[in-house]
Amino acid sequence: MYYTMHDRQGNLFTPYTFTSVWGNVMESGRQRVFTFDSRKEMNKKLRFLMAKRIKSGYKVLYSFSRNKTYTRIFNNIEDLQAG
Repeated sequence: MYYTMHDRQGNLFTPYTFTSVWGNVMESGRQRVFTFDSRKEMNKKLRFLMAKRIKSGYKVLYSFSRNKTYTRIFNNIEDLQAG
């Protein structure tokens, strides 16, 4: 089972979006697009979902961001995984 979060899905009405995809086979997973009114709301949901998945047994395989804020979020989540 896999679970990914990324920003490849845009939205015409708000710049604050991310997409989660999950399933058993990469080619046929389910997808959900989250939209938010502010970056603060988006970051809160992103942290919540990442922590929830880590606590339920998922492992961080890969994380990348050019934005230093998200790099810090990813590092904090990976610390949860290690601890």
